Amino acid sequence: MALARLGLNCLKSSSRVRYGTFVVSSVLYFNFAELTNYDQYTSRILEPRSSSFPTRSFSIWPKNASAPAASIAKDEQPPQLSTSLPEGVDPYPTIDLAPEPVSASASDALTSASDSLTTASPAASESFSSAISALQYGDLSSLGLISYTPVGLIRSSFELINVSLSLPWLQTLILGTLLWRLFLLPFTIKSLHFSSRMALIQPQSKQIMSQMSSAQKNGDLVQMKKLQNDLSGLYKTVGIKSPLQGLVGPLVQLPVAIGMFLAVKGLCEYPLPQMTIPQFSVGAAAESLSSSSSILAQYLPDLTVADPTGILAPAFAITMFWQMTVTARDMDMSSQPAMAHVMNLMRFPGAPVFAIFMSTLPSGLVVSIITASLATGVQSLVLRIPAVRRYFGILPLPTTTGTETGAGAVDNQRKGLPSFMETFRWIKGWWKRQLEDAKRKAMEVEEQRKRSDSGRRRL
Repeated sequence: MALARLGLNCLKSSSRVRYGTFVVSSVLYFNFAELTNYDQYTSRILEPRSSSFPTRSFSIWPKNASAPAASIAKDEQPPQLSTSLPEGVDPYPTIDLAPEPVSASASDALTSASDSLTTASPAASESFSSAISALQYGDLSSLGLISYTPVGLIRSSFELINVSLSLPWLQTLILGTLLWRLFLLPFTIKSLHFSSRMALIQPQSKQIMSQMSSAQKNGDLVQMKKLQNDLSGLYKTVGIKSPLQGLVGPLVQLPVAIGMFLAVKGLCEYPLPQMTIPQFSVGAAAESLSSSSSILAQYLPDLTVADPTGILAPAFAITMFWQMTVTARDMDMSSQPAMAHVMNLMRFPGAPVFAIFMSTLPSGLVVSIITASLATGVQSLVLRIPAVRRYFGILPLPTTTGTETGAGAVDNQRKGLPSFMETFRWIKGWWKRQLEDAKRKAMEVEEQRKRSDSGRRRL
């Protein structure tokens, strides 16, 4: 009845006010009924139900009241367990939680057992090594190390060599590196074929290029077109269709070189369990090679960590120095004297500095880099043989006479890189020229500023 009277009173006000007042009044009424006489209110709305079911709450407000805890009489005692146990059994035994002291004999036995494990025999070590299973086809793919990139293809080739020939990973890295260098041999020959022909027409091409730059500054399009035709004809006289042919070799060699570094580095840093044991091998082929690598394997117990002996870093420095010395003999340094001195600086102090960096890399990666460097140097020596150059169509480098003088000059009759004393004089002259250019530019700026100040005063 109270709710009906509230609803009639709300009809007299506006529609929005009537609706809000009715809702608020209904909520207050329902919650007031729940708080005052909850059981009586719910019995009038809900149908009678069994007392085993809890009553249902219609309140929109949370109830914090908790059910009263069942009271236990003070004199009530837990049931006696003695009625269900056999006679003579204590229902409440005393439990001692403190452990008994270990006897001296047991302590000595544990100590001797730990010492025997620490000082394991070589046979036990070999049994631990044999516990690592041999690499199978698809293992690197299941580990996520194979992909359709140069890095993934190189790792796949290493897996093929290791599983097919049953080689230890030390020989696998060496053989895989040599095979990839052999793969790059045709592209190296192509680059030498191109550079030997470009060396024949280098004076004429430089003259035409200088004329083209002058015509471009003057805006003479007709002259530029004529010089371009002359340059194309000059290339055809030595069998070069396009100067872009010289980019084929570097575009193939660079991804393979970077991929080789990243592929071996990833295998060492994973790390691959089989690479932690250099003598890990299965099959007759590996047994035949194990004796040749036993000495090296003693100094490289784990290919996935840095060289513990420090031998590989100096070996890399010596190999890098030798490779750059041999490779520079095939380069024409007469047209690029600055490049000759830069390569000389890469020999020293460049090689020792790179050796310090290599000492922090995994030993397996350093072995692969040294192998690639040695293969490149031997390849350069072989391709310098006149019979080999004639067979592959590589022209001999022309002999020129020296025309440059001064601190930055390089004797064109000299084959290979300049001496370190010549490089030192070149650096000294280059530094002086840089200082003179800086002073000259500063004087030009100062003169320009003075002219601008004098012009402002006249105005």
